[in-house]
Amino acid sequence: MRNNTNIRSWFRSILTHGEFTFYSALLVLVILPVHVKYLPPFMILWVIAWILENYSRINLLINTKRVFKLLFLSFILFYAWQAVGLLYTSDIKLGLLNLFGRLSLLVFPVVLLSPGEKIKLKSKLLLRIYALSSMVFILYCFGHALYMSVKINDGLYSFNVHPSDIPWLSYFYGADLTNPQHPSYIAMYILLATFICYEAWFDRSLRLKRRILWLVAGFVLLISQYFLSSRAGILISLILIPFYFIYRLSKFKKTRFAWVAVIIIILELMPLIIKNQRVDYLLGKILNRHADYERKDDPRILIWKSAYNVVKNNVLFGVGIGDVRTVLTEEYLRVGEVEMAKERLNAHNQFLGVLLESGIIGCLIFISVFIIMFYIALSERNLLHLLFILMMLMFFIFESVLYRLAGVSFFSLFSFLLIHCNNNEKPVLAEVKSKEAS
Repeated sequence: MRNNTNIRSWFRSILTHGEFTFYSALLVLVILPVHVKYLPPFMILWVIAWILENYSRINLLINTKRVFKLLFLSFILFYAWQAVGLLYTSDIKLGLLNLFGRLSLLVFPVVLLSPGEKIKLKSKLLLRIYALSSMVFILYCFGHALYMSVKINDGLYSFNVHPSDIPWLSYFYGADLTNPQHPSYIAMYILLATFICYEAWFDRSLRLKRRILWLVAGFVLLISQYFLSSRAGILISLILIPFYFIYRLSKFKKTRFAWVAVIIIILELMPLIIKNQRVDYLLGKILNRHADYERKDDPRILIWKSAYNVVKNNVLFGVGIGDVRTVLTEEYLRVGEVEMAKERLNAHNQFLGVLLESGIIGCLIFISVFIIMFYIALSERNLLHLLFILMMLMFFIFESVLYRLAGVSFFSLFSFLLIHCNNNEKPVLAEVKSKEAS
């Protein structure tokens, strides 16, 4: 009897302190950068752990900050309106599959609205574990590329980064580097991990050696954006990284140094970036510059025009959650783009995608999500959350991020986890200033 009582008290103690949800969250953050296909079982585990910890503590949800509850409701409403699209879509089966694939829009808001005390207290640790997992994954990608590049013939080693059957590709480049994962999604993961590393570098509570390691890790992750070769990832990095360092160093009254450092970094990296084939591809088309490879038109402009033509006829409600690809494919055929029709390309713009699928009503709900997130980030002075929002807005311009589990889980997870990671540095800055004064 006494043993049973001890076990029950131990179990209750674990539930009270949020141990189950914390380790479930830790597993999710480790798995996410490695491969998103392994994520669903750990999401289910997190939901079960959250139910066990919170079934008798509904008052915690009621006492959550009002603006957090508004963000939660905006996510629920956005998902619910997509479900309404089943009522007028012709492809019900595909619509249900799409709706099921976006369950993360419900799961992560539910488990992170009131995530448990341990997650709140150790949110920075969780973020740093995610950054480390991203670092391990990208190092694995480079290691695998190196392994594929080394060949042994008759006892002699040779090094060739190009696959023998497709000599214009490279194991160290783009989709071949991150195979089977899409490099644009990995570029998102890596950019957030880069900011987390730099935030650790600016954390004066850490020892200098650890801070230097975080700085090096951030630099390696940033350089990997070049090899991922996502034009959106490179462009967004070029915009947000300088902004980040200028803001960060201005906090320490080193604005001049920040501007000089940023300009030097950009000047140093620009030749390398321009040599990137996908960047050169875009610049070459604009500047009409000669290249030793064939340049094809970027299909995005044609895709956006086709999507706009569809939207004009379905402004209020859209075409429904199951018919977007079909309707777009029909439009591609109408304008003579047979190859685009064969590939059934999506809108390659999240806002256009939402307009196509859910109409102006769904788009307004979607925009309200960002308005609330901006309010939270600015009112809480949460720099990392603000960077995440800006980053996602920019990626949404170039990609339909929320049509794959890799995108929808990343967006919904960090939209809520980061609201519990308030990086208000007043105490740290006060400590630094007192040391300088002494």
